[in-house]
Amino acid sequence: MEPLNLCNRDGHSMSRVKLLPDQIYEAIHVDEVGLETGLCGPFRLRTVYHPIFRRHGREAATPWGAAGRIEALKDGEPVSEEVFRASMSPEDELLAAALRGLLPVRNYLHLGIDGLAVLSGCGAPAYGDLDSAVHCLDGLVQAIADVWLEPSLVYFSVGQEVPEATFACVANELKFRGIQPALGDFGTDQSSIARVEVLSPRIVALDRSMFERIALVPIAVRLMTSIVERLQREGRDVLVTGIATVEELRVAVDMGANLLEGPLLRPARQAGVLFDMSPINLAALLSDSENVVRFVSTVCGCRDMPQSH
Repeated sequence: MEPLNLCNRDGHSMSRVKLLPDQIYEAIHVDEVGLETGLCGPFRLRTVYHPIFRRHGREAATPWGAAGRIEALKDGEPVSEEVFRASMSPEDELLAAALRGLLPVRNYLHLGIDGLAVLSGCGAPAYGDLDSAVHCLDGLVQAIADVWLEPSLVYFSVGQEVPEATFACVANELKFRGIQPALGDFGTDQSSIARVEVLSPRIVALDRSMFERIALVPIAVRLMTSIVERLQREGRDVLVTGIATVEELRVAVDMGANLLEGPLLRPARQAGVLFDMSPINLAALLSDSENVVRFVSTVCGCRDMPQSH
């Protein structure tokens, strides 16, 4: 398969750094309890799981799964994503991109709870060359087999990290391997709608920065609510991530999001640490904001306004 010659935004050709399957497996270290980490230059990459809950009305949310991400350690101490990225060679950057997608699946058993779904995805450098992307997806299929994981519990997220030039190819490779796709970074632009049609994802995750912006603007919330409803009519679940405040939770619930994730609901935990996946009392969380009166509109859902005294 001839690798694609992709270009960056300035129109210059990107370097064709290739990822080979052996590089991925040689970088994975397994400890005495079976916990897998990745060795990438001077860094060790460990899996961190962010609990995801399925919403049931405005009253409760029950455990659905976990979004798997990686955290870089140097000399045993966590480092920021910025420091991690700035310190890597192109080869290490490509390897780390692959491990982002594979380690959360390979460490699935360390969630310690049967039946949870896992959501993972590779980093942008994995898609600079189609051959490298294919190796990542083959590694994912192998990871699912290695941990005896039910394939229906695995969702592979692709978003803005996948360039337009390769998006359709990656979507076809996922379908060919029977991997369930999820769309990340969904926005209100036309390209996001087009990507839904190409990928046909079961899960659509709203772009985090977009959600933060529209949460402050009632008319934007109404627009997003109608888009969420359309996605749900097509049989898709809508995921809101990074929920950190009661107001963000309220907006996500008012928009009708099916799946919720964020530190307000439950903090992330590294693989191997006991998970608290008890149900969430949404009604209690939503009532935490004081002196708020809810006005219900049959057109746009719910909106909060300060109570006058």
